[in-house]
Amino acid sequence: MHALVVLLAAVVVGTWNGNWFPSGRAEHRAHPDVEDATITAVAQMLAHGLDAVDPQRTNDVILCLNEIRGPRVASNLVARIGRTNLVVASISAYRRRDRFDQQQDVIVTTLPVVEKGWKKWTPAGKRTPPRGYAFAALQLDPATTAAVYAVHLKSNYRAKGKEAKDLNRDKRTVAVEQLLAQEERAGRGRPVLVAGDMNADKWRKEFADEKIFGLFDAARFLNLLSILPPESRGTHPSRRYGDSALDYIFARGLRPVATPRLVPSEALSDHNAVFAVLAP
Repeated sequence: MHALVVLLAAVVVGTWNGNWFPSGRAEHRAHPDVEDATITAVAQMLAHGLDAVDPQRTNDVILCLNEIRGPRVASNLVARIGRTNLVVASISAYRRRDRFDQQQDVIVTTLPVVEKGWKKWTPAGKRTPPRGYAFAALQLDPATTAAVYAVHLKSNYRAKGKEAKDLNRDKRTVAVEQLLAQEERAGRGRPVLVAGDMNADKWRKEFADEKIFGLFDAARFLNLLSILPPESRGTHPSRRYGDSALDYIFARGLRPVATPRLVPSEALSDHNAVFAVLAP
């Protein structure tokens, strides 16, 4: 009986960076037919990942997605995944100069949504991080509400020299400090999930001075990628530089009931998806 209760209380959590989804391009749109085919293919990829860790489809779902163009694209994607009651719980509305950014953060779920929203990071001078986070408070069971944050931190892309890389690291640090302080102010002792593209690898030498992982450790979050062996953590494959672990699920107040699983994007993105099954 106890095993059955654990199964019914579990939730599948996943994260994936869509790489300018669905066009795959920063400033220009792909042909509508190409985008439509990409949406269908990604829906099938995410459905495969969900089925890989939850083949009986008995568990609820939380997905944190990055680099999604906007609400219509997110809704079209969710509708094609094929999971009953799966909806967009929250999506950001970041702006890029005079238009909406094509890199929005999204939370998708089958759970009841108690609260939702999004927020830009608080300005911190030249250390101000880009974007912000999407947020949702989701009801896991009648007595438990979890806080979920979808984030996409500053990357080192095109950063040349130590000064630029140090500043990018500071921006990642500021973002995580603000997020943890926000949750600390909530003061509810609730389960918390933080998932998305952290743009830093806990285990690579070039990120040895990174502070965000220590911040999550100090705040008693479990880094689910740490459960996997080193050769299985590559969420950002690269033949030239070697695979990097950039996409993470951090959990507090929830524990893994199965080994996390990476699902290849099959050229649909430069990031693989990460899935895990958690329980209170």
